[in-house]
Amino acid sequence: MDFGKAFTFMFEDPEWLRKLGIGTLVGLIGLIFSPVLLGLIPLLMLLGYSLDVVRNVMDGKQHPLPEWDNWGGFLARGFKLCAAIFIWCLPIILVSIPMGIGGALTDQQNGAGGMQAIGALLLICGSCLILLWGIFVTLISPAIYTRLAATNRFTSAFELGKLWAFTRDNIGNVIIAILLTGLAGLIASFIAPLGLIALVIGVAITLPFAMLWSYLVQAHLFGQIGTHGLTAIE
Repeated sequence: MDFGKAFTFMFEDPEWLRKLGIGTLVGLIGLIFSPVLLGLIPLLMLLGYSLDVVRNVMDGKQHPLPEWDNWGGFLARGFKLCAAIFIWCLPIILVSIPMGIGGALTDQQNGAGGMQAIGALLLICGSCLILLWGIFVTLISPAIYTRLAATNRFTSAFELGKLWAFTRDNIGNVIIAILLTGLAGLIASFIAPLGLIALVIGVAITLPFAMLWSYLVQAHLFGQIGTHGLTAIE
């Protein structure tokens, strides 16, 4: 795998300025309207766009950045990806409920010692379960991306056997890609505030651009893993 290419491939496209410019504008609209439901539409489009990057990398295209000519497709694929990740994260939400009860029990100043012990146990067990499940979902996330990109079937994001087989067979690259995705997010967090130098107009460019760039880095990394994992498209 060419891990370094994931950070720069977008600038090798002859039309990179136009494509990234449109993507930055889409991200800006999404951020502006994020307080209302309408803002989800452009943000989902960005996710769908990144999913197409995954597929293009898997297909071996020289320039994986898609044209911005399939808005409905981007939205549909972005919705599938967002919904799949949300469903996979539902156990964390469910475990948080007894954890909230446990927190309330431990906060009781005059409560019985037994109830406080139960509350502490709920907090400890819940925290462990959330941590383990979070690690598991993070590890299979490249498989979720690549299978959705390759098949365009929502159900492919829940075929646990194939997801785990893909992850197991590519575990080294998966771990490196996840770590580099985190690094890209860290770099993006430094890029985003640079617009403060040019005040509001600058932030309006650097913030959505940094978000788009980190999405593309992740997509390219996951796409590279997909080219090495045949179980992604079986």
